[in-house]
Amino acid sequence: MRNLKYILIIFIFFSCQQKGETKKITSDLQTDIKEDKVNRSTEILPEPDISDRLKSQKIIVDTLQSQNKLTLEVLVKEPNKEKLTIVLNENWPETIETTYNIWKNKNGNIVLIGEFPTSESGDWYIEYLHYFDKKEKTFAFQRNTNFFNSMCTDGVAYEKITEYYNSDFNRIERNYSLTDKNKKELKKDDCAMYYDYPFEVSDNLKSYLKKINYGG
Repeated sequence: MRNLKYILIIFIFFSCQQKGETKKITSDLQTDIKEDKVNRSTEILPEPDISDRLKSQKIIVDTLQSQNKLTLEVLVKEPNKEKLTIVLNENWPETIETTYNIWKNKNGNIVLIGEFPTSESGDWYIEYLHYFDKKEKTFAFQRNTNFFNSMCTDGVAYEKITEYYNSDFNRIERNYSLTDKNKKELKKDDCAMYYDYPFEVSDNLKSYLKKINYGG
């Protein structure tokens, strides 16, 4: 009888100990899960669809511009003049080096600037387009070039370069096309690129306006 009592005491002791360990394990597991949730919530996750987002931003600006829902300011660079000249009521100067179209949204923020160098020969047309986000950073850039004398098509050749940038001005994507008037693809190596002038993309609005000497 006494032995049976000792056996029961030992059994109860080990049962309690195991329950205690089970509770500890369960508690530790819950703590780990809780900490894991906290850590995951503070992680900076990558943005896998950043390219799609930037393209959508550009489409919005292009749509507003094409529908004349942006305010347009036109300025020109005249020879031997440092500051840009504002063009009002189609009152154009006789000689123009470059034309600048500055588009602003309803809040007065500049969202798009087009730069159009003058072609004296008329053999080419080039436009440089800078797109700016809410923080005045460049998120997209596009260069459109139309030119004759390409040697790879009888008519006009159309070259288009579009680039997208993240908030650190790292290029995310670059798209290129070279086609004829029927949108048939042309091989760049077969074409004479006489008008492939070098260009520089500004990383933000402030630096771009400073470069073109825009007074605001």
